[in-house]
Amino acid sequence: MSASSASVPVDPVAVMLDGLLADVHLDELHALVGESVGFGSNRDARGLLDLAALAFLACGATSADPLEFDELESRYLPESPVRGNVAHQKRRYALTAAVLIASGVEPEDTSWWKADDLWLYAFDAVVVFVRAASERRQLPIATICIALRDQT
Repeated sequence: MSASSASVPVDPVAVMLDGLLADVHLDELHALVGESVGFGSNRDARGLLDLAALAFLACGATSADPLEFDELESRYLPESPVRGNVAHQKRRYALTAAVLIASGVEPEDTSWWKADDLWLYAFDAVVVFVRAASERRQLPIATICIALRDQT
């Protein structure tokens, strides 16, 4: 599975969904999505944030049955802890941005970030919310990804 192509740009959202569907190891999937985005680019971060928003909606969280925000990372992405305050804040931004987008609210602009790396954290948000949707709905991740593909 390779994200690079000589003449056809590859959609990072499609790469992400295909990789999750195929149960590609997260490190490998991260590299594939990075190739499709173009490392060091924010070009397709919004597409990943929109996918994370759809995955959040698939969780079915409500005020009566909420997701615990403070547990999202440790529960659904334990193999990828962030190190450092900046990385922690950026990941939390991406998780929050997905919820805002799902609610119809445009998240804060990140053009002021010193590093143009929003896609890295949007990737994490997709993984978190896809896993949360899978657990809460008691469906395989592949089923969640197929449903998300139909919405994108």
